Amino acid sequence: MKKTLILHCLFLLAVTAGNAMAEERQIGKVKALRGLVSIIRDGRTIPAFPNKAVLLSDVIITGSDGAVGILLDDNTLLSMGPISRISMNKFDFSPATNQYAMRLGMQQGSFVYRSGLLGKLAPHAVTMDTPVGTISMLKDSNFMAKFSEE
Repeated sequence: MKKTLILHCLFLLAVTAGNAMAEERQIGKVKALRGLVSIIRDGRTIPAFPNKAVLLSDVIITGSDGAVGILLDDNTLLSMGPISRISMNKFDFSPATNQYAMRLGMQQGSFVYRSGLLGKLAPHAVTMDTPVGTISMLKDSNFMAKFSEE
């Protein structure tokens, strides 16, 4: 009885840890920054710094003097200006299994997007949600956007 209970507990711990690790999968890193840049992860705000991992479901925010460059695993480059906020909602770059998806939530501020391999191999799989609508890629693309609350 005790062995069975212990095995069940270990199984539940392994499943829970596996789910948590899957949600916290690294999708890129902070390449460079200036001023105040923070990451909201699991409800906590932590400082960003060069080479800091960017995880799926992170929210990146910049202060009034902040700017950041983020390099995703497919070589997509995201640059953010002051008082900006972006959420990493979905990212799957798996060429071996032909799985591609990127969904970013550009909530506020100014952004520059330079397409990496995901945008070249599967532009239809790249979307950016903005306060005024959704941007979808039709072909290899770069864009600049600026949003402000009114």
